[in-house]
Amino acid sequence: MTTRHAPQPVAPPPVTRAPRIHPERFAPVPVEQPPGPLRAFVALMLPPVIMGLLLLALYAWTRWNLPPHRQFLMPSAHGLWTEALSRPEVLAELWDRSLVTITIALTGLGVSIPLGMAIGIVMFRFHVMERAVFPYLVALQSIPILAIIPLIQSGLGFGFMPKVLIVALFTFFAFPTTLLLGLKSLDRGILNLFRLQGSSWGAMLWKAGLPSAAPALFAGFRISTGMAIIGAVTSELFFLAGKGGLGQMLINAKTDFKYEQMYAALIASSALSITVYLVFTWAGNRLFASWHESAARRG
Repeated sequence: MTTRHAPQPVAPPPVTRAPRIHPERFAPVPVEQPPGPLRAFVALMLPPVIMGLLLLALYAWTRWNLPPHRQFLMPSAHGLWTEALSRPEVLAELWDRSLVTITIALTGLGVSIPLGMAIGIVMFRFHVMERAVFPYLVALQSIPILAIIPLIQSGLGFGFMPKVLIVALFTFFAFPTTLLLGLKSLDRGILNLFRLQGSSWGAMLWKAGLPSAAPALFAGFRISTGMAIIGAVTSELFFLAGKGGLGQMLINAKTDFKYEQMYAALIASSALSITVYLVFTWAGNRLFASWHESAARRG
């Protein structure tokens, strides 16, 4: 006689509950209002002002720790004002010599910018040229300027042109490297689109490559234009012939123990470098603020 097993009870299916929705998580976040003109100005100027005060405090502390007979090497603010910045003849000399320094710097940039951009484009167009030229660019950048001063003197003399060459050497490296980086960062999809349309390489470079590389190239401009002022001042430490700029004023003031005027020339050269840097930064932000992240506003 067979026994029948009672049917096993079937477990009810698990009850699935709908996920709980938290409406507060999806509430709209109010957009932060842009700061007013006064707040924006304070946010822009406060960090460099604080850093400048710290540097002035460090200068005063260093001068205070010098022996009294050596404190003339670091003039006080009163001495700098009375012996240099408040004297009309010194201000006129600073203006004239700043014009000479600017002329040397701009002429050197007039040599390095087109030459550097041309080499950057050639390296982008022909990969073998990048492998052939780039090591020599690095070698040229690593050569100390002091080591080749005798060669420059024997080839170009002591006048205006050797100063221009030194500025070009100071500023040249940034242009081909930043331009090549920007060109190689071009989206491959854009390149393929131009190829599908049968566009020439020159059209692709002009309409896509250079606009895409412009932010990186402007970064090179900001670096090199400030270096151009430094190169122009440095060149006058070795080539004293002709009408001199701020570098020659530095040497003359040091020779005559007029340290207040030497510091005034240092301040003028720093102001020139900062001004040129800020001009290119402003120009880059104006050109790229609407479409590139490098010019986006940051809090």
